Amino acid sequence: MNALLGRISMTAATVVFGFGVGAASAQETITMRIAHNMPEAHTYALWLDKFEEVLEAEFPGRFDIKVFPAAQLGTETEYLEAMQLGTLDGAIIGRHGQIDPRLDVLNLPMIYRDDAHVDAVLHSDSEVEQTLNDILYERGFKLLAWGELGFRYITTNGTEIRSAEDLQGLDIRVPNVQPWLTAFKAWGANPTPLPFEEVYSALQQGVVSAQENPPENIWTSKFHEVQSTMSLTGHANIPTEFVLSRAFWESLPDEVKDTVVEAAKAGSLIQVEAARQANADLVAQLEESGLTIIRDIDKESFRAGAEESYAASEDTIGRDLIDAVLQAE
Repeated sequence: MNALLGRISMTAATVVFGFGVGAASAQETITMRIAHNMPEAHTYALWLDKFEEVLEAEFPGRFDIKVFPAAQLGTETEYLEAMQLGTLDGAIIGRHGQIDPRLDVLNLPMIYRDDAHVDAVLHSDSEVEQTLNDILYERGFKLLAWGELGFRYITTNGTEIRSAEDLQGLDIRVPNVQPWLTAFKAWGANPTPLPFEEVYSALQQGVVSAQENPPENIWTSKFHEVQSTMSLTGHANIPTEFVLSRAFWESLPDEVKDTVVEAAKAGSLIQVEAARQANADLVAQLEESGLTIIRDIDKESFRAGAEESYAASEDTIGRDLIDAVLQAE
């Protein structure tokens, strides 16, 4: 059991025993509508199950959590709009850079050294984490907890990516994240931003010939059915966030707010650990399914393009925030 997983039981215990149950149980039911775009088998389900479990243990019958998975309510951009309109209360998304361009700092390629570095930035109540949370709140969203999809790998229709130079001329789907568009262009690729929900059909129809995602996303979204090769580039790691609309958060009774945050954090620890384990296990599983796995990657060859994206992002993100993430430990 590593340090991240070891905090789960402590966090849950704090939530369950840290507040009084009796006064809240007689209050009006709080309905919370939460959406995400991942399949029901994704580790997001573990996150939300724990979230609901802790809330029920602390305030029996007080919360009615309604979850809408698998893009039932549209795209992540539509979730943001719905939260602003008040037709959706919360979501697990990866659109922090769309909320505020300063938050693209979390999406910069090669910004994280390893899992421990990710934890130092997003799971340690650090000063940089609080800065990020404050930015979200300024923009109308209450951050409950950060989650993870994992380090990202490139899949193709046979092209083996062993260094940045191998991306020359490759038509690849990427998220609509400006630093990534800059980096992939610097690496010589032709990046095409498409919503996640459209990736499978775009690969199937030849709109693009490659994509990049963590193994869990590749597996649960069945991208391996329409790709033949996966290169373990680990070029980025976009975190996700469980957010509520600020208006919904501020409407919650004060006596439940701390519990809502702690419940989300307890669930996020489980989700992050499960995602990391799933991604490790799924590389072998994807290989067994027929994908050719390229393991000998020259990761330093991606550094120059990454640095180019940092320089291009300084005006929107701020060099101080970039350095704060790079130097977190």
